[in-house]
Amino acid sequence: MANSDPIAQMLTVIRNGIQAKKKFVVVDSSNLKKDIIRILHEENFITKYSVLEPSEAENRKFEQIKIDLRYVNDFESVIKGLQKISKPSKRVYVNSLNIPVVLNHIGIAIISTNKGVLIDRDARKYKVGGEYICKIW
Repeated sequence: MANSDPIAQMLTVIRNGIQAKKKFVVVDSSNLKKDIIRILHEENFITKYSVLEPSEAENRKFEQIKIDLRYVNDFESVIKGLQKISKPSKRVYVNSLNIPVVLNHIGIAIISTNKGVLIDRDARKYKVGGEYICKIW
């Protein structure tokens, strides 16, 4: 069955992996997912990530991304919450003046702009708006 919202599915896989205290999770790959995961790595929400190429030996038909989740103090996750904002049925756009602040700058908002996928503070710095994809804290 085709998924109508792959970004929400990826966030759910990460959320479920954290609740199950898994060391890593694997999600299907796309350019937008790679950009979001790269941002999570740069902001130290995850330990590392790697792109798994298609492999007949391991029964992978498509490129996938392995995400190593980050924990501190006896499996307490660094990621406390993930929330998808823009949905296929209702896109949410923000301009550079209305970019939201997530938990008093403890969390990040991920925004897809014409300069690429950016976090909220970079979008404010470059004075660009775009589609408000999700927030992570």
